[in-house]
Amino acid sequence: MRIKSFLLNFILLILSVMSSESSIYAQTKINEVLASNQLAYYDDFFEYDDWLEIYHEGPILNLAGYYLSDRADSLTKWQFPFDDAGNTTILPGGHMIVWLDNDAEQGSNHATFKLSPDGEGVYLTQPDGVTIVDSLTFPQQQTDISYGRECDGCEEWIYFNVPTPDYSNAVTQLTTPLLYINEVLISNTNNLLDENFEADSWVEIYNPNSFQVNLGGFTFSTLEGDSYTVVDNLPWETTVEEGGFLLFWLDGDMDQGGHHLDIDPDISSGTLILTGPDEDVADVYNYEVALANNSWGRVSDGSPSSSWFSTPTPRVSNTLLIIPPAPLIINELMSANLLDTTDESGIHEDWFEIVNTSEYAVDLAGYYVTDRLNNPMKYQFPLGIPDSTVIEPGGYVLIFADEDGSEGWNHTNFKFNSSGEVLVLRSVDGFSIADSVHFPSLSLDNSWGRDIDLTGDWRVFTAEETTPEYCNVCTSSSISENLIFPFSEFVSYPNPVQANSSIVVSHPSELHDLKGRVVQRFLYAGTHVITVPRGFYFLQENDGYEPNYNVIKIVVE
Repeated sequence: MRIKSFLLNFILLILSVMSSESSIYAQTKINEVLASNQLAYYDDFFEYDDWLEIYHEGPILNLAGYYLSDRADSLTKWQFPFDDAGNTTILPGGHMIVWLDNDAEQGSNHATFKLSPDGEGVYLTQPDGVTIVDSLTFPQQQTDISYGRECDGCEEWIYFNVPTPDYSNAVTQLTTPLLYINEVLISNTNNLLDENFEADSWVEIYNPNSFQVNLGGFTFSTLEGDSYTVVDNLPWETTVEEGGFLLFWLDGDMDQGGHHLDIDPDISSGTLILTGPDEDVADVYNYEVALANNSWGRVSDGSPSSSWFSTPTPRVSNTLLIIPPAPLIINELMSANLLDTTDESGIHEDWFEIVNTSEYAVDLAGYYVTDRLNNPMKYQFPLGIPDSTVIEPGGYVLIFADEDGSEGWNHTNFKFNSSGEVLVLRSVDGFSIADSVHFPSLSLDNSWGRDIDLTGDWRVFTAEETTPEYCNVCTSSSISENLIFPFSEFVSYPNPVQANSSIVVSHPSELHDLKGRVVQRFLYAGTHVITVPRGFYFLQENDGYEPNYNVIKIVVE
């Protein structure tokens, strides 16, 4: 009887402990996250890094041995240390900040991974490395706007224009700042297309302040009674940068994004009113309508005087100095690189190729490139390093879309969407377009390129056909050939050819790899043994004095 009683009490004790632990875990929540931190809260090294806040409403809890990760298939990515209780203990009703900066050397509250501003998951896991205490899958983020529970531990998630790290989550109502309705185009037939390639009416907002403003919650209205409040759950589409411009489409198609308004402006003339969430009026603007594709805007940004613009200036200053771009083209790109070319660090990253089609050198410094039509100046090639950013006449340069500018000037602050999107190259004025392409979904290691450099239609190049930093289909009209030398009959066979077997060439030739490097020379017409490894190559005619730019693609199996 005593044994039975002992066993019963032991089981009850275990269940009690388990219940207590379960209760503790239920009281521990990922409470707030900031995945793009520029000016909102810095760490103990005065660095603005990604951060995550944990809230615990139960008894004192030491998270030593727990794990944080941004991958569901790798929950033990980073572990809270066992030897620093000061940074791993949460008091009842307390908050804890963990810096997600991939810099664990800076302390026990610095994790070994970063967050993506494009959105991903984060997971808090028990010391067993399996049981998830809490998790969050957050959407795309806007710089310095955090994503958190509406109140500590609540189920509802919202955006905070004023982040609350280490404090209770609460919405701070900001006063309406100075903003201007800066330019309006009502009759738009071909001036500017939205993300869905539709020509709709638009209005431009100018932010003269030294801080960004999220227009989520602001209301556009007309004297005729139309009114629409901008959604507050898409801050990356509704935030205007300091000193910047933001375009809203007056198309009544809100499903296309937060910057699409259900406003039907008068087609002859009218008045637009912008009101803040606190119901203070930010601006009132009287516009007129002229010929199609002519805008009505302030003579200078924020000026009380307005005028017609036969060349509208959406998303840029009304006093913009137009700088025509050099003859540059986007020639090829890859959005899902698994085994194709690598960057300087040996990593397979998304890439795109820019070609200088002119007869003079072009410096890319100051040019802009973007994958977002509503953010035309997303990445600017840096100034001050001309030896790197100059493209020689007929030259090719490879740019890696890897979201890692620390790797060098040819690494952008964005990645490609493998499902397809746009890529736009703009002049140093941030407005004039040098070239653009809308590419589709691409399979692994396939590229999207011009069938013939400069003039060809766009098509898919298979993994065996991609040509980073080289002409796509090298014909007498290719850029690198400059049409200098006359066409001559130039053949080789077999093709494909087996490695370490014979190939017959009709002229002295050079074999180039995909980087354009000479890997084998054939000094005379006739039979030669292929000594290069398996791969994809170009065979270029060479008469012994000057190269004839007749090129054949060769596959070595």
